Amino acid sequence: MQKVDQEIKRIIDEQYALARKLIEDNRAKVEAMAQALLEWETLDTDQIEDVMQGRLPRPPKPTSTPANPTFGPDAGPDAKPAATPA
Repeated sequence: MQKVDQEIKRIIDEQYALARKLIEDNRAKVEAMAQALLEWETLDTDQIEDVMQGRLPRPPKPTSTPANPTFGPDAGPDAKPAATPA
């Protein structure tokens, strides 16, 4: 049991050290992503790619809202799905 515990501790310590090194080595990228998340709340793949390439993330792409939403925040609390034509 002690050998198993020692091996588990070794693996955890090794992986912790690796994760810490990766974060420290990429601190500028972590900070850039954190700043972008504070500003825009979410990041898309293009923005993440910008950060990973050492560039400032571009603004988020505009999202389109359906003209007649049946569900979601604009639909209201009593929304029911729209009937589909037969």
